[in-house]
Amino acid sequence: MDVTAVVYPLLGQLWYLLPLLLLATLVKSPWFKGMIGEWFINVSIRLFLDQRDYHLLKDVTLPIPQGATQIDHVIVSRFGIFVIETKNMKGWIFGNPAHKSWTQQIYRRKHSFQNPLHQNHLHMMTLKSLLGLADHQLHSVIYFIGDCTFKTPMPDNVMNRGLIRHIKGKTTQVLTPAEVTQVVETIQQGRLAANWQTHRQHVAQLKARHGEAPRKPLFAATEPEEKGKVPSPVTRQPLDDPGPSCPRCGNAMVLRTASRGEKRGNQFWGCSRYPKCREIKTLLNTVSQ
Repeated sequence: MDVTAVVYPLLGQLWYLLPLLLLATLVKSPWFKGMIGEWFINVSIRLFLDQRDYHLLKDVTLPIPQGATQIDHVIVSRFGIFVIETKNMKGWIFGNPAHKSWTQQIYRRKHSFQNPLHQNHLHMMTLKSLLGLADHQLHSVIYFIGDCTFKTPMPDNVMNRGLIRHIKGKTTQVLTPAEVTQVVETIQQGRLAANWQTHRQHVAQLKARHGEAPRKPLFAATEPEEKGKVPSPVTRQPLDDPGPSCPRCGNAMVLRTASRGEKRGNQFWGCSRYPKCREIKTLLNTVSQ
């Protein structure tokens, strides 16, 4: 039987399904959802904030001693400079302003990510140094886009809705119109070119600075490197306490219980990347193996 005689007519009738499948895959991708979220923020700012009073600067990449830092949105107004860090995430979000890392939970899977308040602090300090402004003239804003729910109390400047209302809520004038113009010009002059090459270099610097290891679930089982070497059992910590970050590699640490030796039964923090990283932290002090 000639298979081509059957396949070719079928493909001729169903050829349109291929671009539809590609389009469906693209729409479901995190990149596309993030792009739509960014577009929605830009449209909301331009529609609901008077452009004569609020000047929007997008994807501002500024040089720093470590390389460069990228700011998602900067809004310059008489009421201050709003430095906005956006996060495209879904699921449950657990975070504490004082912790180095926060936790995202999607069903039973958990991932740690850098505290966005700490991340935006670098943006704030970079702009403060560039512009020579005081703390009260800059406002840090963390805006989560995507279908996420906060499961721990968050500061007023961390939100997943109400961005425009939050910005309009700042009504104390801290900059003159002339200073607003000067700020916009200074940022435009100091920023790196907004192109693909700048973005690629920034991503490469981030990988070099934070490492290229992918995020792993906090409680994922880890294959031991050495035969017969079994990691200590993991104890599930409360959901609202994601635990500390590893001081050696920056990944999340998990609560374990010693199963042998003099400290058998005692709990300690162990790096979730064990055995690639063997950093441990006792409840009182830190020990490296």
